[in-house]
Amino acid sequence: MYFVDRKLIYRRLRYMDRLMETFRSQPSWTEAVDELALERITQGYIEAMLDVGNQMIDGFIMRDPGSYSDILDILEDERVISSEEAASLQKVLVFRKVLVEDYLNIDHSKLHTVIQSEQQALKEYSSRVTEYLDRELGPVSAFLPDNEGSE
Repeated sequence: MYFVDRKLIYRRLRYMDRLMETFRSQPSWTEAVDELALERITQGYIEAMLDVGNQMIDGFIMRDPGSYSDILDILEDERVISSEEAASLQKVLVFRKVLVEDYLNIDHSKLHTVIQSEQQALKEYSSRVTEYLDRELGPVSAFLPDNEGSE
């Protein structure tokens, strides 16, 4: 095992949780500014999810991913997330390419539908990562150095 920066992982997980809370609190996604917010929420979540996944893979010396999708496959193989959660997260991950490269052709209705239908897995990702860290490294202690504990 290499160094696992729990503090950075926890910051990213909190960011993801805030994004999901913002998604759940929005009554509709029909106005132009709503659609832009939905794009940002989804892209921010995906990027943070991949960053956390890469940190876990590097820190615990898991096999190297060959693609973004492979990051989720590895987390599933290593029992960080369940196969059902991995399948749900893969459905969201598909939108990364359109959000980054084909942003002029985003189907906001479809994007909203997928985020809505997969939000349980999106919500659980933080818990699953935290549970894995606690299982592998032990719970966070107030006596750990600053770079090891959560904020």
